[in-house]
Amino acid sequence: MSVEPARPGPAAAGGGVPGDDRVLDDAVDAIADAAEGHVSRTRLREAALRAMVRELGDPWARYYPPQEFADFTAWLAGEGKVVDPEPETGDVSVLRQSDLTVIRVAVFTRGVGQRVREGVTGSHAVMLDLRGNPGGLLTEAVDTASAFLAEGPVVTYDGNGTDPEVITVTSPGDARIPVVVLVDQGTASAAEVVAGSLRDRDRAVLVGSPTFGKGTVQEPVRLPDGSAVELTVGRYETPDGHNLEGTGVEPDVAAEESDAEERARTVLAGLSGA
Repeated sequence: MSVEPARPGPAAAGGGVPGDDRVLDDAVDAIADAAEGHVSRTRLREAALRAMVRELGDPWARYYPPQEFADFTAWLAGEGKVVDPEPETGDVSVLRQSDLTVIRVAVFTRGVGQRVREGVTGSHAVMLDLRGNPGGLLTEAVDTASAFLAEGPVVTYDGNGTDPEVITVTSPGDARIPVVVLVDQGTASAAEVVAGSLRDRDRAVLVGSPTFGKGTVQEPVRLPDGSAVELTVGRYETPDGHNLEGTGVEPDVAAEESDAEERARTVLAGLSGA
């Protein structure tokens, strides 16, 4: 997933057409009153919203009930439970071994880019492990890629109804340190932005298996009751113009999961001239 901060929906901002906003509420009331057996109005409203989202035909769109959306936003802020985290390490783990630093990013929540930069500082070579990373905040992915680039483009964002925007390095990073990025089929969305950017900019060698292939960005639209609808608001391309939707990123060095790290160490040794 690649997401941007939530924005208020039209209903929350006081929009809507007079009279129309009662149709759904009236239908909910009528069904709840007339249906055989008890059905809550909350459940009916949520079912209606989910049906609206399905009607869009957007495979990435979804409806979040209030508590689920609160948990989701806490997760993105780095305050909640992450997807498949490393034991007792959270979103980022940094392991320094003699001349090699292994940086494992489980998901791109808020603050991850800065923690990656801190891990890069003082390192002689970096193995950036993005295997199983489902994505997260696009801004954090851009900052992570920037940790290995001096300047220039990271990704192009093509928003719905807007002109494409080239997103560049947030602040200069270490453009000389040898880097290998570990990827697999679980590397998705914002994680693919990092992998694709560093590959296109000739800043890293990718080792592993082809990535998932998600080239879209979603944005949650808040509703007045605290729930939200997450919609696709744009697409992104790597610096060389590759749209990753349905294709993903091909590794430079193919490797099975069992020997990916060993292959990565061999590649890093060659890059370092060891």
